[in-house]
Amino acid sequence: MIIPPNGSKPRRKQAVNKPKSRLPLSRDIVSAGSGQWVSLLQKAGMPAECLNGRQQPCPKCGGEDRFNASKDVNVTGAVFCRHCFKDKSTKPIRPGNGIATVAWLQGIEYLDAKKWVATQLGMTIEGPIQQVDIITATARDKRMPVEAFKQFGVKKAKRGRGCIEVCRIDVYDETGQVHSYFDLRPGEKGWVKKGKGSSGLFFPGRLPKPGEKWLAVEGVKDAAALVSMGFNAFGYVGNRMDPKYARLFEGVDVIVVPDLDTAGITGADLTAGNLLGIATSVAVARLPGTVKDKAGEDVRDVLQKPDGEKQVREAIEAAKPWSPSDADEADDQRPKVIVTMNEAEVTDEVICRLGKLGLETPWIEPKDSQAISVFVRGGMLVQLVKSDDVNLQGCLTIRDLPPCLVRERITQAVQLVTEKEIGDEAELKPTRPPGWLVDAIVRRGSFGGAVRPLSGIIESPTIRVDGSILQTPGYDQQTGLLFHPSANFPAVPENPTKADAAKAMTALLDVLADFPMFEDADRSAWVSMVLSMIGRACVAGYVPLFAVTANTRGAGKSLLVDAATLIAYGHRAARKAFTRDDDEMRKTITAVAIGAVPSVLFDNLDIQLGGASLDAAITSSTWSDRVLGQSRMTGDLPMRTVWAATGNNMAFGSDVGRRVLPIRLQSPLETPEDRTGFAHPDLLSWIEADRPRLAVAALTILRAYFVAGCPMQPNGDWGSFENWSATIRGAIVWAGGADPLPTRATALASDDTAALLGKLIAGIETAEPSGIGLTVKEIQVKTFGSQADYQQHEVLAEAVFEICGEHFNAHKLGRRIRGMKGRVHNGKFIDDDSAGGGVKRWRVRSAESGFGGFGGSNSTRSELESELSHSGAADLPCDNQQINRNQPETNPSNPPDPPDNDSTSSTGGLFEQETSSGTESEWEF
Repeated sequence: MIIPPNGSKPRRKQAVNKPKSRLPLSRDIVSAGSGQWVSLLQKAGMPAECLNGRQQPCPKCGGEDRFNASKDVNVTGAVFCRHCFKDKSTKPIRPGNGIATVAWLQGIEYLDAKKWVATQLGMTIEGPIQQVDIITATARDKRMPVEAFKQFGVKKAKRGRGCIEVCRIDVYDETGQVHSYFDLRPGEKGWVKKGKGSSGLFFPGRLPKPGEKWLAVEGVKDAAALVSMGFNAFGYVGNRMDPKYARLFEGVDVIVVPDLDTAGITGADLTAGNLLGIATSVAVARLPGTVKDKAGEDVRDVLQKPDGEKQVREAIEAAKPWSPSDADEADDQRPKVIVTMNEAEVTDEVICRLGKLGLETPWIEPKDSQAISVFVRGGMLVQLVKSDDVNLQGCLTIRDLPPCLVRERITQAVQLVTEKEIGDEAELKPTRPPGWLVDAIVRRGSFGGAVRPLSGIIESPTIRVDGSILQTPGYDQQTGLLFHPSANFPAVPENPTKADAAKAMTALLDVLADFPMFEDADRSAWVSMVLSMIGRACVAGYVPLFAVTANTRGAGKSLLVDAATLIAYGHRAARKAFTRDDDEMRKTITAVAIGAVPSVLFDNLDIQLGGASLDAAITSSTWSDRVLGQSRMTGDLPMRTVWAATGNNMAFGSDVGRRVLPIRLQSPLETPEDRTGFAHPDLLSWIEADRPRLAVAALTILRAYFVAGCPMQPNGDWGSFENWSATIRGAIVWAGGADPLPTRATALASDDTAALLGKLIAGIETAEPSGIGLTVKEIQVKTFGSQADYQQHEVLAEAVFEICGEHFNAHKLGRRIRGMKGRVHNGKFIDDDSAGGGVKRWRVRSAESGFGGFGGSNSTRSELESELSHSGAADLPCDNQQINRNQPETNPSNPPDPPDNDSTSSTGGLFEQETSSGTESEWEF
């Protein structure tokens, strides 16, 4: 019982003159008592249990479940009773601080309570007011020895716009440098510096050294308490230490001392697991007491008990070495990500973990790692799916990752938790992936390298752009390819010779034994298709479309393409329907790009091959379009597909003709499908059985070419396909094969646009020999007029009917003529002049007179090239292949590897071989 200084009985306030007191201000007394009010109130007669929580019995009125101590009672000393303080008019004192609480509890005057509290705090009543600094007040409030607390780099600071005085504590990053801070003040939990990556560790002014023993606890408060006991101790923000900090404890013995609650025990397991294998030893100490679901006791709580220091020391001495729990291993190893209001930071952390799914996820069974892996293509997340095609059993395909599966992948990669404050601690509760997180990941578009880019899937070894062989299964960081072998392949020779390349060429050409190839150039063109498919990764630029054209049905066009794809991919060519509708073709190409389809075949065409979208796809390194059924774009998808087409006497549009390498079949039989006596009766079965040998043979040609330094082969100029010509064609010619480029003459000669242009030039010249030219309206009169006009201008009419059909269309005709403007045919071209009123007059001009309609060269295609036909291409001279054969020029697009000592040369025969020693190479195909 507190006895007032002036008597034993409480007194009423009287209006009498009293000597002035020099008591400190109430706010100064309350501030001085910050961190000590619990003990002060207990001295005043307050039961300890009343200060430990809410809804306690009132020590004054005795009522049950009505008394509450303030959440910050140790800072302010404030309490509240719903009965005692329900009517302000009948209770002159309403506690709002510790002084008022003492006055209410003892039924004394406020001034008497003020004097008593000041005396307990040692504040001289008649002397100057004693100020308590923020560091001391915080240490008292958090039950930390002040000197130990100061070792953690504590400084006074102002926080926020309100300039609240706080203690600012150093926070260390994974390199051992101070990079952030943690603010703490009486009555508050504390604040980490805002911004991504501000978390870290608390150290007492220095880092651990090998051979030392360190204790690990939650936060700086327990760490300071342990330091005051003579231990080396550090703290981490939250209930666990992230793995990136483990390297700071190399060679150190670490004992983790968790709080006695579920979050603390779980966090200790995660911390110990992150230290295991890096620290010299890892142990976990168990404090005395009962483990609670939340708000369990910590080191400072135990120190407050009788013999508390002794109990803490005994717990540390009895710490047991830590080992992973079999029961909790799968769940506990998933890293926790706290879902906060900082959505960008949470999204970045989850994306980082998604990118490692299947790689650094020991909680996932190895057999499932590939199936759950996440990749990115064109800004879209994709996954690997096994094909459900019975003919492609075991083959992997690329599919986009829909939002529903993104949710699954998130839960497989991390544990999402929310943080809830419980008293002075934080409790982590699991939560499902929120919708905003899934949507942010799906629509991110760019993942900053956190998710692996996937260029495609290959089922055979391949060769990289630097000439190295990719033959190790799995993801290849250099190319972005995933090698998923569908057969057991022998190793590709590291240093094959030119003789090895020639033997490999012979092995591949054996596939063509039963095909009526038009000439040797066509055989080489087919080999170039095989090399382009299996070695697509070594061609930095574009690859031409391979068009297999025959003079009759049943010659083996489709079989020829299937043979190539079976060697390169292990399955037949993927067929796609060809259409002249450019919108539909664009959708087809987009689907091919999303799925990274390695090769596409347009089979048995009976219409002209070409179109703006196909032309663009052949000579594009990336492809972007709207996702079918959605309103978003794909992003830039890698375009590495090898295109092929088949048909009888194929016709090519003007722009696609220069992008095509024909492979010509010329059967002398009326019904070639009835032919017998094949060298390989079941060709595809034979290839399937010998596929590993044939695939390695194809790569041997390319590898040998790179080993030799990629010597430049003459006469290989091909606009837009320079790199392909230097690499694929160069390897074939260097290995002794015929040059495949002469087959291009067929595509150029089969250019329907060239024939149409010739008709227009001849027709306009005949209809208007003066050279003035014709407007579209005048062309209509001369071709769709009377019968006499049609007969007189038959050539021009034929061209117009070819463009417009049966019904004249001025817009269509004008657009088509404008598209051929300036193109030279037999030394002449169509140009335009103004006819007034915005009308154009189309006239024929000689190429010698020049063309000023748009910038560019006035040079024309050579007469020989423009006159070549399907039957005349065989007479092209090939003697110039021997130029500079003794001093080969190095191809600048392929820097040479150290050359081998092989001095093999070709003497003009297609498959003649010899080595420098005069003996055959050891490599057999």
